[in-house]
Amino acid sequence: MTGRSAVEPLTIGALARELNARAGTPMQALRCYESLAALWIRCCDTGQPGAEVLQEKTWNAARDLAAGKDTAVAPECANIPARSAHDESFVRLPASLAVQGVEWPDAIALTDLWLDTREGNGPILVAGVRTGGAYLAPLVAAQLERSGLDVELTSVRPGEKCHAGGRRVLLVDDPPLTGRTLLALAREMSGPGGAEVLVPVFDTGDVQGLRDAGVPVTVLPRAQWQSTSRLEPDTLSAYLAQHAHWPGTDRPAVVDGVVPGRENSARAPWPGVRRRSPARAAVFLRTPDGVQRAVAGWVPPGVFGDAARAAATRVRSPLPPATLAVAPALVVSEDLTQAGALGRRPGRERLEEAVDYVIARARHLAVTAPADGGSVPLPSVLRTVARELTGAGGDGAAVRLHRLLSALAPALPDNRCEAEKWFLDEAGRLRKTGHLTHAYRRDNELLTPLIDLAALSVAFGCGLDDVAESVARRVPGGAPWKAALAVALLCYGTARGEQLPRTYNPHRAAGTAVEAYRLQRGMNHAARLALDLLHETPGHHPLRTGDGEDGGPRIVDRWREPPGALVAPRLPFGGAPDHQVVPGQSLEERELTKKAVAQWTGQRFLPVREGQMLLLAPLGAPTSWIRAQEDLGELDRRLPRPGLLAWCGVPCVSLEAA
Repeated sequence: MTGRSAVEPLTIGALARELNARAGTPMQALRCYESLAALWIRCCDTGQPGAEVLQEKTWNAARDLAAGKDTAVAPECANIPARSAHDESFVRLPASLAVQGVEWPDAIALTDLWLDTREGNGPILVAGVRTGGAYLAPLVAAQLERSGLDVELTSVRPGEKCHAGGRRVLLVDDPPLTGRTLLALAREMSGPGGAEVLVPVFDTGDVQGLRDAGVPVTVLPRAQWQSTSRLEPDTLSAYLAQHAHWPGTDRPAVVDGVVPGRENSARAPWPGVRRRSPARAAVFLRTPDGVQRAVAGWVPPGVFGDAARAAATRVRSPLPPATLAVAPALVVSEDLTQAGALGRRPGRERLEEAVDYVIARARHLAVTAPADGGSVPLPSVLRTVARELTGAGGDGAAVRLHRLLSALAPALPDNRCEAEKWFLDEAGRLRKTGHLTHAYRRDNELLTPLIDLAALSVAFGCGLDDVAESVARRVPGGAPWKAALAVALLCYGTARGEQLPRTYNPHRAAGTAVEAYRLQRGMNHAARLALDLLHETPGHHPLRTGDGEDGGPRIVDRWREPPGALVAPRLPFGGAPDHQVVPGQSLEERELTKKAVAQWTGQRFLPVREGQMLLLAPLGAPTSWIRAQEDLGELDRRLPRPGLLAWCGVPCVSLEAA
């Protein structure tokens, strides 16, 4: 598969090569700043020489932004470590600037808030907590410097030594989740000048723990972020009029009010939108053809949003929502109305549509290969899979698995094809949402459409054989599609298993149970196929320990895991045998099994039918799951015969007929 390259991978090498190509010439100030910050952070993380020079260059670029300049002069090549141009590791995306909605002016506004309330004019050390805080800290330092203060700049991770030298320490970071990291650093770095924290926050309660511990905190609430204010109706209209490109039309649409109940999600979250999701707003657009509903969603305005803007501009398909406008920090797309769920067993034609879409997108968004013969480092998730399969270090196995993933040319992942992203619209057509939400996912290090294709087996409840056959008809050439998809499914499931929803209503509980079951079942099969590829000795299976078909512990033993193990299992390893090995039951035994499950579940679990299995979806809080150990043992004793209760992503009971 080939196609004109639209997106270059967001690697350290790509950013370094661009800076070198522009050396001594003007470039966009924000792009210059973010590129230099990425190189500086990489040097700090790896301990390579050149960090001090890059820190100063990053600070210089921050000074340009703080002064209101739109362009900056790229540094001379001598200031960029030569090895950076050959470093094909992916840029570690900061949650704040790449996912959550923080922008560089927010760091300036946060600094101004601190300046308004500061006491004293002593020397200051601004310490950015890597990764996200280090992207914001140079901007804070530049604004403090503009106010006439004596400022030094550094970055830090927990456990690193950082000497304040008598200066007051200002710790800068992403919006905190628990604040534990910031609290530990504040205590470590609290010298004669003391330590304070500067952070943007989703809610002021997020830093209450720091305040309770006596750490001074200055916050910029989400209501004051750029990404929030831009989505207010009047501001949005003016922004789109000035900055938006409306492809396919010479007459731009005009914002004609917001959709009731779906206003700015940063101020009034929509149903189903998580608090830490990027801001969006549903609006009415007045066009020459009438009024149309649309969604304006935030994308990063700098280098981190390039992939999302490319996807919005280049991908043309009837499945995702059509792009109506693209702006530096917003993408406006049609508002899709979900009229029906995909269903647990959609028809084969739906799978064919989805495969068509993934392959078409891969052609539209091909990613360039590493320059100068550079090699892409093995993703950590692939190392994890190889290590679990072989029980060893796994580097050699990871290389072999990585080669299989080259069966399809690398392309930009489209927020993957997660089960909840597919649905049917009012016309009964298959549609997909989420295609513009941060194409470079922090949890997805494999830039390949194979991950999207493998995930279809989970969303559509089919086997890898079905997906492999569909791909083979579209992309001839004899590639080992099933093997490649198996490796992709192992990588996908390893990452997705950590993301399954952990808070429940009955509908979400059922969906999570089905997804966890399909993941575990598919990964069990994929693991066996991958092992056959990795080991030349027939029948060698390092996971089989004699305790069961796959060496996995019995279901009751799994409750000894920490709370959360129920729907965040150690996929794909540690599950019980697949349900196919359970012997069939008579009609009478099946009725006894259903009755036992109905009597036992009560208000604690929701039985969900999936094929010939009853999945037990938990309804309580994760902290209560660990107490169900004895209850599951009780259910096992109630069933008409042993072996009907199993583990496959979630507890499940077989209804397999004889």
